[in-house]
Amino acid sequence: MSSFAVCGGLQQIFLTMLLLGIALLQMFLAIEDVAGRRYLCALPDSILLIAELIGAGILCAAGENAADVAVVWLLESGLLLYAVVRYVRTRMRMRYSLSWESVKEGSDNLPDGICFFDEYGTVRLINRKMMAVGMMLSGKDIQTLDELRGALAAPRPGVECLDGTAGLYRFPDKTVRRFTRSWFMDRSGKQITEVIAADVTELYAKQVELNRENACLAEANKRMRWILDNMNDIVREEEILSMKIRIHDDIGHSILAAKKALIEQQDIAVIKENAVLWEKAADLLYRANNMPPAEDEWETVRNRAGDLGVEIVLDGTLPEEEAARHLLILAIRECVTNCVRHAGGDKVFVETEYGVKQTVFEISNNGRAPQHAVAEGSGLSGLRRRVEREGGIMELAVSPRFLLRVTLTERDLSKGVTYEECHDRGRPENDTEHSGRVY
Repeated sequence: MSSFAVCGGLQQIFLTMLLLGIALLQMFLAIEDVAGRRYLCALPDSILLIAELIGAGILCAAGENAADVAVVWLLESGLLLYAVVRYVRTRMRMRYSLSWESVKEGSDNLPDGICFFDEYGTVRLINRKMMAVGMMLSGKDIQTLDELRGALAAPRPGVECLDGTAGLYRFPDKTVRRFTRSWFMDRSGKQITEVIAADVTELYAKQVELNRENACLAEANKRMRWILDNMNDIVREEEILSMKIRIHDDIGHSILAAKKALIEQQDIAVIKENAVLWEKAADLLYRANNMPPAEDEWETVRNRAGDLGVEIVLDGTLPEEEAARHLLILAIRECVTNCVRHAGGDKVFVETEYGVKQTVFEISNNGRAPQHAVAEGSGLSGLRRRVEREGGIMELAVSPRFLLRVTLTERDLSKGVTYEECHDRGRPENDTEHSGRVY
């Protein structure tokens, strides 16, 4: 059996390097265990590290009575195998576990800026993108939550606040970012504040384009509403224009025919026939150019009521709002029809009352009161749908006399006329006139 002291110099060098290598490996394992808070694993690694250092010192200082070299090789081989296994397991665990470095690296690769503040408002984690955003906002690194708030409240020149409520800002690099803030609690119960500067450049551009298209659609809708409101006049003008074109053709034909008859010296009867056609065409053209303008809705409903022998008694004034005025006229027309058909009256009473935030219409007649509850026909049902579509309320009463009440709020009056109402304005008769049901 040979001791370490009498073995060859090459063997001593290799054995000493093995001792030191195992000691360094044990030191690495102990440090990783302490950093990962695995103190139970760090304890045996620390003990083995100390034992390796002490053993190396003993071997280097010992003489001929030192331990046998074979035993030392055997022990060091076992320790090396243990250290290698522990090292491989530690590296595998580090590969598949999160660490501070991996979290920081992952956050730095995010396209959005993100930072976390502790309960005192001090930065605990901030990625590279948020640092760049902070430099553009304030010209310096963001260190506290108060600094970030101040930078958002008064950004540097070149940073445009698009919407302070939504936290939208446009930066010199042409990006638009939205700042949001949230809170959560860590494992120790302390509040952590998270601030994210999300890149919403594409979304903001699409929103601007959508707003522009909505404005164009609103303008087109406004023009369409005007066309629908004036549909009767437009159709009337188109018909007059078509009639004028036909009359123009007839006059031209009559002139050519008369010219031909005079040149060819035809019979006087043919000339008179052409002259009569010419006179009729000129008379039609004159009457087309001098047609009276169409009456408005109020005059129309009063004239129709007069034709039916019903007088409309208005107590108050007509509404100025177009939607409310149209609804009132529809209700009056319906009540005039029902007064003649079912109540046998000759007067319809209309009362209008205007409050601060609402308008009330009440319509009644001097005819017979209904003997039973009113069963709404298609006319009253259609009127109710239109009132409710505007957000209003329609009520019916039968005692002591028939009464129809419509209540419109201020919000309802500002909505304007709907497409269906504009379309229905061109209808000559109400649905009730085709209904066989009572009221």
